[in-house]
This record gives sequence, structure tokens and C-alpha cells, in this order.
Amino acid sequence: MATYAESVRQLQSVIPPVFSALETGLKAANEHHTNNELRRSDDPWHYAHTARRIALEQLRDAGLQAETDEGRPLYAMSGLLLFYRSMAVRILRPSDDVRTGGITIPLPGRSKRRQAFWGQESESAIPGLETDNLLLLWKDDAGKLTDPMTLVRPLGGGHRRNSLRVDWVGKLSRSMARLRAADLDELEPDQQYRQLGD
Repeated sequence: MATYAESVRQLQSVIPPVFSALETGLKAANEHHTNNELRRSDDPWHYAHTARRIALEQLRDAGLQAETDEGRPLYAMSGLLLFYRSMAVRILRPSDDVRTGGITIPLPGRSKRRQAFWGQESESAIPGLETDNLLLLWKDDAGKLTDPMTLVRPLGGGHRRNSLRVDWVGKLSRSMARLRAADLDELEPDQQYRQLGD
């Protein structure tokens, strides 16, 4: 079970390419909407899909996007799944939480595959491999990537909000790519949740 500090340490070297991929995707989505005189608010899903699609290609070029044996992305609809050092990281853009101004951790819903990922089930993310599964949640402000992003270690969930179980939630900022090992060891999550039996 990876702690927050261990997870950031493992992911430290891929922080720059992840930020870069999402920024490139957002830039492409902005240009596409501007050039075609589209309003993002008319179809926010199209905007997000365009950003993901471009980000996916950049992550693929860096060898970080999980793919099938046929070389296709593991998830449909340009789903971003980073695989690095036995960590599987689903990169998601969640809904804004209007009550807190923050983000809402997405639920896996009724999808058995997503429930297995959230539940840390063996071999749930990458077929044939055991992974520690994390969520990396990003958002943007008027087309600019927000820093920091939010890193989450889920433990389970379904389609109801009260089913969500989380180990910890913490920041993942671009500046963490430059932290020394001693500084990484001192990192604490924003929230650590006690589990039954602890």
C-alpha cells in the first residue's frame, strides 16, 4: 500500500511530462474552439475530449500511456492511463465542487472495471500486472492548467457518493519534480482517512 510520500517519489520524474501533455492538450482544445468559433459551454465534453486526445498522444510518445497488445490506448474515448514503476494512474478531469470551490473525487459508477481499479484489486488496471492504482485529478481555469493537481489513492466505491472509500488525498505540483529526496520524505497528504480496523 503506497503512502502519499512514496507515490510522489515514484512519480517525481514523470511530473513534467504529465503537466506538459495536459497543457498541450488544453492549448489544442483552445485553438480548435477559437478557430471554429465554438463555445466551450455549449459542449464541455467535446472540449475535454479534445484536450485528452492530444495529451494522450504526447504521453504515448513518452512511453507513459498504457496500451493494449495491439498498440491502442487501453481505455476508450482517449482515457488517460499512465503506467510507471508499477503504478497505474488514471488522469481524470472531475466536476467542480461548487460548494467548496474544489474538486469532487469521481465515483467509479457501475463499471466493474472502474470499481476494480478504485478497489485496488490485483491486476485491475494493466492486464497481467499488479499495480498500485491512483487517480490524478486536473482542472483548468479558462483553458490554463491549474497547478497543483490532486493525487488520490482510492480504496473502493460504486455509483453512490457514500460508497466512496479513499486512503489519502494530496497535491501534485510541478515544483515537486525538483524536490530533494529528503524533502519528498517529509511530504504529508492534505487528507489521510482512517480505515476500519486501523
